[in-house]
Amino acid sequence: MKRNLSKIFLVSLCLLMLIGTIPVAAKVPYTTYTYNVSMQAVESPDAYVPETVISTSSLIKSLNAEGNENTKIRYPDLATTLNLTTISDVFVDDLNWVYIVNKGANQILVCDERYNLKYVISEFINDQGVPDSLDGPSGVFISETEIYVADTENARIVIFDKVGSFKDIIPEPASEVFPDNSVYKPIALAIDNAGRVYVVSSTTNYGVISLNRDGSFNGFLGAQKVTPNMWQYFWRIFQTPEQIAKQIKWVPTEYNNITIDDGGFIYVTTSSIDEGSQQAAIWSKSRSDKYAPVKKLNPNGSDVMRRTGFWPPSGEVLVNWGTESNTGASRIVDVALGPNGMWSIIDSKRQKIYTYDQDGKMLFIFGDYGMQVGDIQQIKAIDYQGSNIIAVDTTANLLMVYKRTEYGDLIGEALQNTLENKHQNAVSYYINILQRNNNFAQAYVGVGKSKLMSGEYEQAMKYFQYASDKENYSLAFAEARKIWIEKYVFIVPLAIIIIAFLINKFFKYANKINKKGQVMKAKRTLLEEYLYGFHIIFHPFDGFWDLKHEKRGSVKGATLMLFLTVLAFLYQSIGRGYLFDSNSTNVNYFIAITSVAMPVMLWVTANWCLTTLFDGEGSYKDVYVTTCYALTPLPMLIVPMAFIANFVTLTEADLVNMVVQLAFVWTGFLIFFGMMVIHDYSLFKNIVTSLGSIVGMAFIMFVAALFSSLLMKIFSFGYNIYIELSLRM
Repeated sequence: MKRNLSKIFLVSLCLLMLIGTIPVAAKVPYTTYTYNVSMQAVESPDAYVPETVISTSSLIKSLNAEGNENTKIRYPDLATTLNLTTISDVFVDDLNWVYIVNKGANQILVCDERYNLKYVISEFINDQGVPDSLDGPSGVFISETEIYVADTENARIVIFDKVGSFKDIIPEPASEVFPDNSVYKPIALAIDNAGRVYVVSSTTNYGVISLNRDGSFNGFLGAQKVTPNMWQYFWRIFQTPEQIAKQIKWVPTEYNNITIDDGGFIYVTTSSIDEGSQQAAIWSKSRSDKYAPVKKLNPNGSDVMRRTGFWPPSGEVLVNWGTESNTGASRIVDVALGPNGMWSIIDSKRQKIYTYDQDGKMLFIFGDYGMQVGDIQQIKAIDYQGSNIIAVDTTANLLMVYKRTEYGDLIGEALQNTLENKHQNAVSYYINILQRNNNFAQAYVGVGKSKLMSGEYEQAMKYFQYASDKENYSLAFAEARKIWIEKYVFIVPLAIIIIAFLINKFFKYANKINKKGQVMKAKRTLLEEYLYGFHIIFHPFDGFWDLKHEKRGSVKGATLMLFLTVLAFLYQSIGRGYLFDSNSTNVNYFIAITSVAMPVMLWVTANWCLTTLFDGEGSYKDVYVTTCYALTPLPMLIVPMAFIANFVTLTEADLVNMVVQLAFVWTGFLIFFGMMVIHDYSLFKNIVTSLGSIVGMAFIMFVAALFSSLLMKIFSFGYNIYIELSLRM
């Protein structure tokens, strides 16, 4: 018995020891998330977790690391004098060595891949043989053989070799392009494979300064275009010269950071775009670079960045507005290029890192303000070290190193296979991702592309629909439609012939009934009144004249026309197919009905009120009947176009939209000339009263809103009195 108890105890002890060796995932102090197509923040697994911190103490400690004796000998006082203060930039070279711009101490600290401090760049003998030093350096860039430092306060670029020895100075560029009173303050730079130097100056708003290796001026790249709106032009007419001089000039905004990829494309960021315009561009899903805080410039300075995601790559999508520092549009202050086509930007308002793929699709967002390991108090710069990310916290005076997780590795492998067009290989990674995060849209797109290439078009369409990717859905749909047409090659032309024949017969029948109605004196049926609308749309002048004077229509027929128009818009809301309506299952029927009926009734009321004052001959009934009959082209064209929309691709959608727009224009002309006929107005008078009617519609809406607000206040007042009396009784 004792022997059995001893065995049980030993087995239990071993199990406890094994349990103790199982790694437990540390809880990170931030939430990783992304945004779906509905502007909802969707939580996802952590793609990056904090790994280590580079601080003053860790760098001093590294001086005693094995193999770092030479550094300690070279800088005997460094252990007591080293102090990270106001870190302004970080750069990782091809060997994964880390270069830290310690701006507050006028130093460039060079560390190996394990963050052991190797040497310091600060003081040197310049090309004149005079002792010199850095003064307020802000940025650094490392080429294959040289270190370029943006020596901001000295207004120059200083070049060192890879062991920290001085090589050359690129002075302030001289050119007639620069204004006489301009100040040159280089804060960031990048070097292309040809040795050209691209400089961002904090006081230059003409774009990126392009210099040759000898410092000669090449020109500007990517100047931010600013186009004043009509209101600004109009308001300036009434301003005094003093007011014009004091106002903000209509000049381009400046960039704040820069980096470059292996292909010579320059990535630049700016934080001086109007916040309202920047956020409006995000919410409108703009693919333009006009209000983009990050751009990808080709050698000609044109933006070539792909913005094909749900939301453009501009940082936070759903923001609050207020006076707090972390509200409003993102303030983008740096961009870094990573492996597998990934790239990241940072938001200095929210201390977050936003990562995208090569097409500008959001992959994940992480980071937050705080003082725990992994949090950042004030993010300033970012760079990739392999798959790791190093972020500068300029307030805490440290660098946070984030390690890519298994989930992040899966995304990286999937993107890499996609870049190499190995879509079949990428599928296994995408499926793995979906098992961990079924909200990751790019995974559905990846599987869909694989299905598309293998000819499984209907399956591909399903995956693209899951990802709300209409462009790829359209491609798959086009292939599936081609197969269907080849299979039923005789049915399609036969169906077109039958439909054309039925349309022709319908119009002949309507014409016959309308001609019969010209001599008929008996009471007309509702069908006859309805069919008269098809005479009006082709003969508006005599049609509206007979509508009023010969009583060819009635309130009942007009109401039927309005009802059919409402039904047409309802069908359009739910029946156009995925490419036109991705949220057809969430249609608000009340809004769909009122969006048609309310404008009609507002127009009728406003037009009658105005024309009564301007000798209009039409009654309220005449205006209502004429307006409703003028709606005839809308259901006539919207219904078939909504049906056809189920069978067209995105490239063919313009034709459908053009026909729908034609219906609205046609209806507008009918309403205009209908009012002209029933009121017996001249062309000029009808134009004036039509414009006045539109203004009247806005006025009626304003009065209605004011009246409803007043009623609500009266009701609230009465309810409060009732509550007060009930409490006192």
